[in-house]
Amino acid sequence: NILYFYIEKKWWESLTSQEQNDIRIAIFDLGEEFRNRIYPVLTSTFGSEPKPGIDRDERITVLIHQMRQDAGGYFNSGDVYSRLQAPKSNEREMVYLSASRLGSPNLKSFLAHEFLHLITVNQKDLLRRVTEEIWLNEARAEAAPTLLGYDEIFQGSNLETRMRAFLENPTLSLTEWLNLKSDYGAVNLFAQYLIDHYGAKILADSLQSSKVGIASLEAALLRQGVSKTFDQLFSDFAITLLLNDCSLGQRYCYLNQGLKNLKVAPTIYFLPR
Repeated sequence: NILYFYIEKKWWESLTSQEQNDIRIAIFDLGEEFRNRIYPVLTSTFGSEPKPGIDRDERITVLIHQMRQDAGGYFNSGDVYSRLQAPKSNEREMVYLSASRLGSPNLKSFLAHEFLHLITVNQKDLLRRVTEEIWLNEARAEAAPTLLGYDEIFQGSNLETRMRAFLENPTLSLTEWLNLKSDYGAVNLFAQYLIDHYGAKILADSLQSSKVGIASLEAALLRQGVSKTFDQLFSDFAITLLLNDCSLGQRYCYLNQGLKNLKVAPTIYFLPR
């Protein structure tokens, strides 16, 4: 396998033998999914994680522990550095998953999201010596489940959850990150729009760039021969959220069937840049 799994001991020992067995099965299945699908698809699209990295071991660590109830997982970029650089580093390439989500059908989406953060810290921080802006870092990670096909069954998917979170609070800024559920919703819907109209390549090209944030997206558009500013792109996206109607122009609608009925009430002032 290409993953190490660690589980919080106190939590594990509180489980019944049947619950422990169910978790062993879930972890085995997740490991197989990562090896056969998540890892090859995401690395071929976006590039490699740190490999072999700070621990000189090509395997990636997944730590499963108790988290706040609404969390699926997280990533700590400090782990890829030595303790001389980051005193709290675990000195290994790793991600964290919530113990309470081991039975969730979206478990593989959570792992894909966090793994893309691990790829990002390599492509930006380690290789290019720049740090990505949080909103775009999260937008790419939010796109990962979609690119893997995990959002194709829309009901109950990560994408549906994010869409609902956005609709509950559509007035926040796209690029100012407050770490709210609606922030994840906004950047996910923006990433979906980019994928629909420019393909995953725009996300990959902007990642494999020494530029960050808006500048990296504008450079990625130019690589596709599209001379469009971010302001113009954002305007198309905002109009799509209001109208979402392909008959008004292809750039004013979502192509993703799960989002075909998405519309924000036009009386609301939403998503300032």
